Amino acid sequence: MDIDDEKTRLRKMLRERRKQAFAAHDGAAGALAERLAEVPLPGKAATVAGYVAHGSEIDPLPALKELAARGYDLCLPVVVAPGRPLAFRNWAEGMALESGEFDIPVPAATVDEITPDVVLVPLIGFDRAGGRLGQGGGFYDRTLPLLRAANPSLLAIGLAFSVQEVASVPRADNDAALDWIVTERETIGIHS
Repeated sequence: MDIDDEKTRLRKMLRERRKQAFAAHDGAAGALAERLAEVPLPGKAATVAGYVAHGSEIDPLPALKELAARGYDLCLPVVVAPGRPLAFRNWAEGMALESGEFDIPVPAATVDEITPDVVLVPLIGFDRAGGRLGQGGGFYDRTLPLLRAANPSLLAIGLAFSVQEVASVPRADNDAALDWIVTERETIGIHS
């Protein structure tokens, strides 16, 4: 089986696992926020990129609220065009959002773009070596290397339900690795 076929097979299986976890875990988002507090983040002048949960993704909103209360600036990712890296626009709780690509809410085009120091990354599957299986569009795989080139201390933190873990995520050369994975049950630091 080639890598693309293996990723397709895993996506199907893990989407179902994620959907079941989403339906069963009322307190997962709050527990995730508690676990994320265990990750050593840069100083309060740093900007954290979150995301708006789509479908059965684990909801980062409680964690984003806590980060804002701790003094971090926040931003959200925006799909500019297929095949291009993500852009990030400033965001604060209560700010109006508009429908973006894939009907995902995003800050308006008039909102300033910003470069994050920490990126909270949604995913379908992960392994303990920092492997991440995403939706398949490659947006984070294109974006993270550019952000790391501009800021070598960038932190990429995958957020997931614990049931989204697999022994090994198949990786192509252009698949960007994560620095941390945070689930509702644990915080996993990746040591390269």
